[in-house]
Amino acid sequence: MRTVWQVFLRDCRRILRNPVAVVVTLGVAMLPSLYAWFNILANWDPYSATGNLQVAVANEDQGTTNDLVGHLDAGRQVVKKLKQNDELGWRFVDNEEQAVHGVETGGYYAAIVLPKDFSTSLVESVTGTSKQPKIKYYVNEKKNAIAPKITDTGATTLDEEKRS
Repeated sequence: MRTVWQVFLRDCRRILRNPVAVVVTLGVAMLPSLYAWFNILANWDPYSATGNLQVAVANEDQGTTNDLVGHLDAGRQVVKKLKQNDELGWRFVDNEEQAVHGVETGGYYAAIVLPKDFSTSLVESVTGTSKQPKIKYYVNEKKNAIAPKITDTGATTLDEEKRS
């Protein structure tokens, strides 16, 4: 065991005599640690910074007037609630074409479109004369590996807003 320590100390003295060897040794020792540290830090909590994920919202709802509820513009109400929600980076666009184009070109991670008959379908689902209203959802799965999962959470949030 004594010989092992003697060899170790001799090698350390030789490395310390040569400045280039010191730099190379420190680099070889530090690079894996730095790589692991930055990699772990980047993947620690990807869901905490979702405000930067751009999600387009296009409200094409025209509203409806009904004896049961009077005038209802559910699309406008949903957009109003989403403007108060900072869970995702909501971007409000004029129409479905702009939203889809933004997703296809990589400007948005996802797009949510409230159709023209959204309010009408919502009222009809309450009266039992129709199915639940449909919301169109487009996602850019090529932009990021985790983003589709996070934007799915945004779509779920919108669905919850619709139900409330």
